[in-house]
Amino acid sequence: MSRTLVRALSAGTAAGLLAISLSACGGTNTASSSSDCKAAHTDLKTINQGELTVASYDYAPATILQGDNVTGMEGDLINEIAKLECLKLTVSTSGGAGAVIPSVQAKRVDIGSGNWLRTKERTKIVYLSTPLWSDPQAIVSTKGLTSDDLEGKVVGSVAGNLWNDSMSKWLGDKFKIYQDDESIYSDLKAGRIDALVASAASAKYRFKDAPIEGAQVIPVKPNPNVPQFASVGQVMLPSSLDNDTLGKALDEDIKKLREDGTIKKILEKYGIDPSVGEPGAPSEL
Repeated sequence: MSRTLVRALSAGTAAGLLAISLSACGGTNTASSSSDCKAAHTDLKTINQGELTVASYDYAPATILQGDNVTGMEGDLINEIAKLECLKLTVSTSGGAGAVIPSVQAKRVDIGSGNWLRTKERTKIVYLSTPLWSDPQAIVSTKGLTSDDLEGKVVGSVAGNLWNDSMSKWLGDKFKIYQDDESIYSDLKAGRIDALVASAASAKYRFKDAPIEGAQVIPVKPNPNVPQFASVGQVMLPSSLDNDTLGKALDEDIKKLREDGTIKKILEKYGIDPSVGEPGAPSEL
């Protein structure tokens, strides 16, 4: 979950995003005088007045698009943030994972979601929220492969993942980049690739409903060929560098939802060890 450097798709791929409106708190604006909803921050400026627009895609258990709703760990958390700010949540989805960061940069959406990690490169292009939780990465294979066993193997990864450039240099044409999870897991099941690299939480969650015989999820170990394996990433919500008022409000809302136990409950709901909800001080890969 586990996304990095700007996604392979350009900002233009996000044009014409499909908007799905979701009610969060009566759809009132932060400056509204609504008597039944008092915003945590009254000075927020969003792209569309009274709305929090989010770019997302299917990446369970982080984000799960179900009809006109978004759930999953991040989906639930973002809905809670929208409630705190008395905003209607609008989800934009098109172009897959690669459209998320470009959409934030181009100010077509307020925030992005889908297991994006805090990285040094991203600090240059988007505002990184305080960490939601930590996200260990893993090697997924039917052969029990570890991150030390990938030399000469055919290995897959979804577009935009943090480690893609390093692994491409290391493995050459044996490293395959996919645009979605369905394709990469289908190739793993069919034996067209030996392994894939993904969020451990995402892989384990997927195998609950769509198991692959013999598949194992083994946490990555430090590897000199892939510097990104050296430490565990922290998931964040990206927003525009030009709207730090929103970014700082997100930071405060996330802190509140951690302190009141909401984040712990959300993680437990999706079968994730709640200890990852205490990621420590913000850091960048």
